Amino acid sequence: MPAARVLVASAFEAELQPLTSACAGAAMRAQDADVVGWDAHKNPDAVPDGEFDLVLLSVQQFEGVERGLNLAARLRESFGGAKLVAFGQYAQMNHRRFLETVDAIVMEEPELVATELAEVARGEREVATVPASMTAQGMRPKPPHRRITVSAPARDLFPSLVHYPAHHSPYGLMGNVETTRGCHHKCTYCSVYGAYDGGVAAYNADTVLADCLQLAEEGVRHFCFIDAEFFNSRTIGPGVVRKLVDEIGPITFEFTTRVDHILSYQKELTELVSLGLVKVTSALEFPSNRILRIFDKHIDVDHMRAAIAEAERIGFVLYPTFIPFTPWVEYDELLTFEDFLVDTGLAKVTDPTALQTRLLLFKGSPLLSSPWMEDIATVDRGLWVEWTHPDRRVEDLWIERRADAEDVGKVRCCVKC
Repeated sequence: MPAARVLVASAFEAELQPLTSACAGAAMRAQDADVVGWDAHKNPDAVPDGEFDLVLLSVQQFEGVERGLNLAARLRESFGGAKLVAFGQYAQMNHRRFLETVDAIVMEEPELVATELAEVARGEREVATVPASMTAQGMRPKPPHRRITVSAPARDLFPSLVHYPAHHSPYGLMGNVETTRGCHHKCTYCSVYGAYDGGVAAYNADTVLADCLQLAEEGVRHFCFIDAEFFNSRTIGPGVVRKLVDEIGPITFEFTTRVDHILSYQKELTELVSLGLVKVTSALEFPSNRILRIFDKHIDVDHMRAAIAEAERIGFVLYPTFIPFTPWVEYDELLTFEDFLVDTGLAKVTDPTALQTRLLLFKGSPLLSSPWMEDIATVDRGLWVEWTHPDRRVEDLWIERRADAEDVGKVRCCVKC
């Protein structure tokens, strides 16, 4: 009996080789499926040939939502005989829209239900009975909590890293790796909180190490951990780095973590610098205690300044992201924002996009039910909610700074949102 054919299609993964799709592909291969990958963002015209029994559609970022909806319609038209299943945090948060086209949405990590999805592909199971599947009939219970485990992400399903400009970094060829999905923090503006509600799905450490080693074989010596929060686990990432250095020698790497972890994990960070840590991205949001309270960041401006000093002391670059344009910021605060960057020394490393980033009220945003939104003018735009600042000067300043960021080609700051 021929193996079931499965297509894993990526709508968009932040201009990077699609890691989550590669993991899903590896999980389906482990079920003896014949798997084909398609990065529909990078190669939109390279529609795979043949028929498929199951099509998995990955929708990970907000920029991929509209593309994902269009891609779902295209996949339905091209492979009408296949079961079409979407996954990823923005498929979950927009499940009503996606269910207009797809047969189901996996409201869980697809690797954890790969056995059941393979049964769907072989015609042995109805898609509505897959654990954690959301269909027109409702949602099935989630499977038992366990770690994401595949032998290694099936990166060979997609174009090589060298064909993605985002993988060419100042530190050399960069490999995107991940130790966890989700985040145990609950910052109200964050799409990861919107999708995971404070939950975390951790990888098996051997899976992460195997991925790093296969990237090293391609020439990678700089690794970017794309976890929303590297310290979701205090053991997996550091343990992988130690073993990786033992296996291949000197490396450099970077990750994302919160300001309070920079202050609390000095011992861990000092060791990681000795192993090759060069850069830490941290969401500072805005130097206003009022804004930080609205965002439930559990930090204040003094914490920011202390983390900046601690990064310099330990010896890594603190790369900040900000959301200066929110419904609650005051015009005069925006005018002094650049003074804060100069005063703290962040001006020399802050990306131009940081000056224009505007709060995104995606569908499913916890902020939409917040009392802070009660007096804010909003319009439902379908996939997001548009807000207008009560001070017209703030809107005019955003338009001006947005144009400046577009001129230098920098308008995004996060691979998770």
